[in-house]
Amino acid sequence: MIKTLQTVCNGLFDLDAAQGEIMVCGITCDSRKVKPGFVFAALAGEQVDGAKFAAKAAAAGAVAVVAAPDSDIDVPAHVVVLRHDQPRHALARMAAAFYASQPGCVVAVTGTNGKSSVVAFVRQMWQAMGLSGASLGTVGVTWAGGSEKLAHTTPDPVVLHDMLARLSARGISHLALEASSHGLEQNRLDGLSVCAGAFTNFSRDHLDYHETEDAYFAAKMRLFDDILEPGATAVVNMDSPQAEKVAGHAEKADL
Repeated sequence: MIKTLQTVCNGLFDLDAAQGEIMVCGITCDSRKVKPGFVFAALAGEQVDGAKFAAKAAAAGAVAVVAAPDSDIDVPAHVVVLRHDQPRHALARMAAAFYASQPGCVVAVTGTNGKSSVVAFVRQMWQAMGLSGASLGTVGVTWAGGSEKLAHTTPDPVVLHDMLARLSARGISHLALEASSHGLEQNRLDGLSVCAGAFTNFSRDHLDYHETEDAYFAAKMRLFDDILEPGATAVVNMDSPQAEKVAGHAEKADL
């Protein structure tokens, strides 16, 4: 698969004519996976800053590097440096533009418990209706006649959109996926077209990462605040103590 940098950037950056015509054959945030023609996303992690590996990525053939405005990026002049105040968001949008294919109906499920069960139930209901359905989450990706393991409940956006494109190529028209708080917080679902979002429940969890319950809840609410587009469908478990708050987020987002 080969796309122009202009196509992959998807309106996120101002490129000159020559930069826009650069050919891109892959995207990654792992410098060890860079090949000639790749875009490398230099993301700041909890322990390591990807900017430290920009030069290594360039030496491996990267044609562009996505980085934060204040990142120290030392690459040759021919490598395009694309600066964005939200590099993870940019990576997700670029992955969506590069793979440019997903099942026509995607629903996302968030909540502390029950996500895996709900996406499996939804897949099974679709299949019972004669629809080509799949589910994606903690137990991996499952479709009629096949399955594949995943490293994370909500994969990084490159893995996610590669998988979505492959599911679409298999003829999968409907997908139910788990939207984890980590995945939402780290922008992994940005750029995904989601027609419906569901909330199961909320309880204390993952405070080693989110630190506070409010931050954890806010991460969950990104599904309704930022991912779903106006007019999409929101499904809320009204037995949850947080149901009214979640419904408020959905109403504010015109869902």
